[in-house]
Amino acid sequence: MENIYMITKRLTQQMFLHRKKLGLKQHEVAELLGKSEKTYQRLESTGRGLSDIFDILEIFQVLHFSTTEIVNVLGLPPLTLSEITEVYQDEETLKSIRENSICSAIRQTCGEMETSTIERLIFTLMKEQCERKGNSV
Repeated sequence: MENIYMITKRLTQQMFLHRKKLGLKQHEVAELLGKSEKTYQRLESTGRGLSDIFDILEIFQVLHFSTTEIVNVLGLPPLTLSEITEVYQDEETLKSIRENSICSAIRQTCGEMETSTIERLIFTLMKEQCERKGNSV
């Protein structure tokens, strides 16, 4: 398990890079988050105050982090097929995952991605899809 220092360092670096890529100033991001500029500057430069998962998720949303980036930044543990099965008891969903070879398609596109990361990505995407449809996971 990674230590919190490494995760925080990776998160603050990515916050800076995403903000720059979006062409936003720190005060603009702070405004979008409903925080003071000083608070956001501290979050981005030191990571102090990044302990609330809801704040972190809001930052991901405002700075347009992709699901893959979130998985990588947070160093999420790999998800196995059996864990996916536990979460998704719906046979149709599991059948769709197998039949459509989602893993194969992702592997072809992102050849360097580890299988465990692909499985975690699929889980996250399926969870987001269920949430959009109003189903809880």
